[in-house]
Amino acid sequence: MMVLQEGSLPSVWEEVEGLRPLQPNQCLKQNWGNRQQYFWWVNHLEYRYGPNDRRQQILPVVGCEEGWEEIAAGSTQVVQKTSRHVWISSEPLSRRKVPERCNLGARHRWGIENNFLVEKHHGYHYQHGFSTDWKAMRGYHYLMQLGHLINVLAQHTAVLAKLVRQLGVRGLLQLLEETVAGPWLKLDRLVQVLRLPYQLRLD
Repeated sequence: MMVLQEGSLPSVWEEVEGLRPLQPNQCLKQNWGNRQQYFWWVNHLEYRYGPNDRRQQILPVVGCEEGWEEIAAGSTQVVQKTSRHVWISSEPLSRRKVPERCNLGARHRWGIENNFLVEKHHGYHYQHGFSTDWKAMRGYHYLMQLGHLINVLAQHTAVLAKLVRQLGVRGLLQLLEETVAGPWLKLDRLVQVLRLPYQLRLD
C-alpha cells in the first residue's frame, strides 16, 4: 500500500474521479474503534508513463474518509475531526480485503518508512535503482535491507555478546533464523484458545 497524495499522478486522479461514479457498489461503511469510516475503491485503473506513454501499469486505488470525536486540547469541549487517506494497492481490492489492507497494513507503514528514512538520509545513500528490470530492483532492495540488518545487529553487540556466551555462535544464528523465518505462534493452539470461554477482569 502506497500513499497517493493530492496532486500526485494527475492522470490517476482523473481516472479515479471518472470511474468512481460508475462503480457505486464498491464502497463500505464501518466503525473502527471510535472512528466512522467510509471506504471506496476502484480496481483496474490504467496508468501510462514513459516515452510516448508506452509503458502501462494497472493500479487499484482505495480511499478512506473518516470522522471521530475528541476532546480539544486545553478544554473540555468535544470537537469533530475528519481525515481522508488515499492509497494505491499492489493487489485488486474487494469488500473483504479493504478494511484489513487499509487499517492493518497501510496505517502501519510508519515502521517501514522509518527504516527507509535511515537508509536514505543516515549514511546508506539508498536511492532508486533506476532500472526497468524488476528483479534487479528487488535484489538491490533486499541487499540494502540485509546490510541494514547486519549494521543494526553490530550496533547491539553488547546484547549479542551475552547471547553468544549463552547459545554459542551457531545457537545465535539459529535463533536469528527462527525469529526471522519461523512463526512463533502456532495456529492450532490459537484456535484452541479462542474456543475457550474467557473473562476480562479489571482490578
